[in-house]
Amino acid sequence: MQISKISQALAVVLSVTATTAFAEDITKSSIEVITIEAPKLAQSDTALAEGNLVMPDVADWLKTVPGANINKNGPITGIAQYRGMFGERVAKNIGGQHIVSAGPNAMDAPLTYINPIMVKSVAVYRGIAPVSAGIDTLGGAIKVNLKKAEVDTGATLGGDLALSYNDINDASTFAGDLNISNENTGVLLYLTDQQGDDYQDGDGNTISSTQYNKQQYGADLRHQQDDWEIGLTWHHAETDDSGTPALPMDIDYIESDRYSLDGKLQLSDWQLSWQLGYQDAVHGMDSFSQRVSMDTSMYRYNTTDAKTRNYKFLLSQGNWLFGLEGYDSDHNADISNPENAMFSIANFNQVKNQRNSAFVEWTPSSGKFSHTLGLRLKDNRADAGEVSSSMAMMNPNIKALRDEFNDADRDVSDTTFDLALNSEYQWSNALALNYAVAIKQRAPSYQERYLWMPMQATGGLADGKTYVGNINLDVETAYQINAGLSYQQGDFAIAPQFFYQKVDDYIQGTPSTDMRVKMVAGMMGDDSPLTFDNIDATLYGVDMNWHYRLNEHFKLSGIVSYVKGERDDINDDLYRISPLNTRINLLYHYKNWQSNLAVHAYASQDDVSALNNEQVSAGYAVVDWQVDYFVSSGLVVRLGANNLLDKQYNDHLGGVNRADGSDIAVGERVTAMGRNVYLAMDYQF
Repeated sequence: MQISKISQALAVVLSVTATTAFAEDITKSSIEVITIEAPKLAQSDTALAEGNLVMPDVADWLKTVPGANINKNGPITGIAQYRGMFGERVAKNIGGQHIVSAGPNAMDAPLTYINPIMVKSVAVYRGIAPVSAGIDTLGGAIKVNLKKAEVDTGATLGGDLALSYNDINDASTFAGDLNISNENTGVLLYLTDQQGDDYQDGDGNTISSTQYNKQQYGADLRHQQDDWEIGLTWHHAETDDSGTPALPMDIDYIESDRYSLDGKLQLSDWQLSWQLGYQDAVHGMDSFSQRVSMDTSMYRYNTTDAKTRNYKFLLSQGNWLFGLEGYDSDHNADISNPENAMFSIANFNQVKNQRNSAFVEWTPSSGKFSHTLGLRLKDNRADAGEVSSSMAMMNPNIKALRDEFNDADRDVSDTTFDLALNSEYQWSNALALNYAVAIKQRAPSYQERYLWMPMQATGGLADGKTYVGNINLDVETAYQINAGLSYQQGDFAIAPQFFYQKVDDYIQGTPSTDMRVKMVAGMMGDDSPLTFDNIDATLYGVDMNWHYRLNEHFKLSGIVSYVKGERDDINDDLYRISPLNTRINLLYHYKNWQSNLAVHAYASQDDVSALNNEQVSAGYAVVDWQVDYFVSSGLVVRLGANNLLDKQYNDHLGGVNRADGSDIAVGERVTAMGRNVYLAMDYQF
């Protein structure tokens, strides 16, 4: 993890190409980015932390970033959280594309569509993200830089081979890529296979529905000339028989094909960068094949699909950047019972979700001051087809909810905007002060609008509650401030930041007052269903990163993160907020050896949402350790252990168990993985 003062290129143009930056003559920036580097094949102490090729979910890397964490619904179902915000409030830019989940419960969260070997780095905007970072950045922004075909590398053939094995769940990873190039053209091919069984916790309990089986492969073709470049990318992803213990169903299959066409063109003093993308994803999930379910009448199978088209055009000159960006997606979700051919629910039907936007960003600097000022205007449109349920023939409440939804005007539109100012003042060579203010807005998701019948298809909330949507939701509006400093003197550096935001019309479940909803939810075992509604909320806190070089062989580094989220309408806390936590790393390197010892400590979380029946969690600390031996300039062997002391604990963001047949009861917090010893090898040629 590296703290960098990025140039205007990296500050304002994140998502089109990774080969050349814009406006390279601008050296000052008011934006700070935390970058998690992919594992290297050479000793390096410039990064505070590196990613891990051993674990199957790139979302796990976020735990090394101040303010960031993950809502973990399963081993490959990590939902990014930043300063208490998660889901669609946090923008995820993956290889320049906006990826939309096929499933309404985010089993295929955007970060699951990438594999570790294809990642160059994961960058998180510190504090308030600039408007150029994404369409909806109310909760922050994450950029995943993927490998691209390398052109004119001086070699015609190169590649990477990575192997790993985890003992706790008999998990294995095989990943490789191959780059073929000449002076102007390059082709990158890749293939990965990741598999694992159910894991055991620190007490030896087997946690059911934690297995996974995931394959990905694809290609990137790139051609460049002196003043232009073009690239074509294809990614294929398959996931089968993978568990999500915090959700009511497990993954039967996910299959996705993602395409991207991008390019750059130098036009005198202007540079044009563009990207067109398309994704076609299908997803099946069920409640019976991977967990114990004795009542066949309650078997449920959900078949979903999503098609997404996205575009981006960026034009830059000097301190100015202009952009057009948007996407539109189509969604369907149908629920059936394989033991009852008469049972059916059209949960989401012909749902359309469209976002189009235009932005301008200006990055002036003068003397010791540097600024980034941006405005993004957004047009948000959504619509849905008519829904149905076989139960409507026998249940008047379901029939009434269906008819009310089908008779409603479901075609909605909202105009929103983001306005952000980031500034930095270089007080001295050692000290820089930074501050930012913003007003940001987000339109509701399709689940928040169009969930017509009490269900748990909530974008991965995993609170066990049933919800109904609200077509007439207002947009969220956040008023944000952020202030901090960066101090570096000799071998010591520290960068704390303080933040506060007031969110008007925050979208949150509130108790339903509709007796029809209560009656239907009661049939499903929930006597207190929720309706998505607008409330007011406040989030505030502090986070920090630091490092200190002890000598030429040892270096200490760490992060601290704290966030508090409160509802303003009632005396209650916001749901699923990460507790106070810190991570401390001790890095050692000597000759061909490198070792990293990490302690990650969490305080107890007592500030929980009573409305969501959220359980408190106890504090804990875990120790991770890894040793690298660099056999040669292209080969490294890694031996390590996660949870070295075999601590029994519950990650507060890991949710509660929903899977019968596990060694822990339904309703208990999902216990985390016990001691996992792993062996890995990475070879580059």
